[in-house]
Amino acid sequence: MPDANYINPCAHYLDMWITKLKLNHKDCPIVNRCKKFHLIVYSYPSTWYEEKKQKYATTTCFFQSNDEAQKKKFLKDLQSDKRITKVEISGDMFTYEIKLAPDGEHVMLYHTRRIFFVKPVVNHYDGHEYWEVAAWDKEELMQFIKSLKSHMDVCTILRLEQSVLTDIYFPNVMPKLSPHQKRALELAYAHGYYSYPRKITVHRLAKIAKLAVSTYQEHLRKAELTLLPVIIEQELKQG
Repeated sequence: MPDANYINPCAHYLDMWITKLKLNHKDCPIVNRCKKFHLIVYSYPSTWYEEKKQKYATTTCFFQSNDEAQKKKFLKDLQSDKRITKVEISGDMFTYEIKLAPDGEHVMLYHTRRIFFVKPVVNHYDGHEYWEVAAWDKEELMQFIKSLKSHMDVCTILRLEQSVLTDIYFPNVMPKLSPHQKRALELAYAHGYYSYPRKITVHRLAKIAKLAVSTYQEHLRKAELTLLPVIIEQELKQG
């Protein structure tokens, strides 16, 4: 069994370089539809491959919305895109494959194995994507940003710093909430229920959700009781 106190004398212990970027590119199949249908979609670039000199990329996405009608319109419109070769849908999550244009702006054309996403891309209805990526080497990160700037319509650095990587997204670590619990939690957060001081009451949230106060409160409390132990445990491990 390896010694837990062992320190590798050959390793270099350095904080990573992390950047947050605001981007826009006209050929994105997701963010442009987010703007069109007023939705927020999280996406995570998965992989790409080349076949007969044609590149294809696969991305996994999930909706941050409960507007079922708009989500259906979004997916129908996405499936009508001639560049999309495959789509798999499972509830709020969908995975698609896209045929890349050689001179296109898809991240996979500039992504290297030394760069990785620490969080999913936020595709916002404001027409922009928000990326958080990291690398061990600042120069590698700056070269990646330079490549993006030469091809994207918008590429703004919102943050660039050397820091310990503590805020990273692990999708399978968080417990699964029911649709009702997720909806209750999203409404509470969006309307400032967790702000200090609180900007809204449970009664008002229940009215927005079109539920009885007791029903809405039950969904919210179950969501909180599901998530809080995981969050507290994580904080204790870090602290």
